[in-house]
Amino acid sequence: MADVILFFGTNADTMIATKTLKDAGVTAKMIPKPANVSTSSNLCLSIDAGAETQAKSALTTAGVALGGVVKVA
Repeated sequence: MADVILFFGTNADTMIATKTLKDAGVTAKMIPKPANVSTSSNLCLSIDAGAETQAKSALTTAGVALGGVVKVA
């Protein structure tokens, strides 16, 4: 599943994003932050690449700040 990794500024934001995406019908898995990602949060969310647009839209609508996106090959 892990095609796109979403990261956030804090662990709290990551947990809020998890619920936001679940409510929007986007399956997200909480994972440890990859070493190459610079953020104070220890956690990230892994989603399917096909759900990236839907996820970003849901997060924006809910006012959850997305720290960045890393695409996994």
